[in-house]
Amino acid sequence: MLDGGALLDLYQNGRAADGPARLAVLARAAGADAATLPLAELDRRIWALRADWLGAAAGDAVCTCPACGGMLEFTLPAGFALPPAAAQTVSVAWRGRDHALRQPRLSDIGPAGLDPRRLGEGPWDDPGFAEAAARALQAADPALGLGFAMTCPDCGAALEQLFDPAGYFWAEIEDLARRLLHEVALLARAFGWSEAEILAMPPARRALYLSEVAP
Repeated sequence: MLDGGALLDLYQNGRAADGPARLAVLARAAGADAATLPLAELDRRIWALRADWLGAAAGDAVCTCPACGGMLEFTLPAGFALPPAAAQTVSVAWRGRDHALRQPRLSDIGPAGLDPRRLGEGPWDDPGFAEAAARALQAADPALGLGFAMTCPDCGAALEQLFDPAGYFWAEIEDLARRLLHEVALLARAFGWSEAEILAMPPARRALYLSEVAP
């Protein structure tokens, strides 16, 4: 169940962080070790935290059509869950050699993005090998690059939108936290209550007081 204090703590810790640092903040909130778990497994733990806090309710999201720049809206189905992993390591056969690779971790992301050389030895400068490695890693853990097939209603272009579970959940956290901060500020000004006193109220009781002071 969503706890107001925990929500605001999470928002405070993650609001100024960049993508990888925010992922680490969410992972800690989910009780996951961001240093050792693969990225896809971190997403699964974070998505489980979302289910614990918000339930399995469907959610709306938007993306931009790369063909025309129009905005597309889509809704996740109720009960949506990330697919499980089949393996955390893969072997990629390339030009007579087998290359053992592991799933990427947060520590593999540097200023220039993911450094595939950290996943194992291989001819990474060869685009063919890099593509084969990416396919093998995603086949071993489909949550690594989960996407949704869509059609743009404006131009009719077909596209696949990659889905970022942590980013999706963070957008929900931002929206909920800002609304909660607004409620706390209204009630504190109206009644002189502390943040702790306001957050300790059941949401239904807090809504009653807000109905008396909110425009």
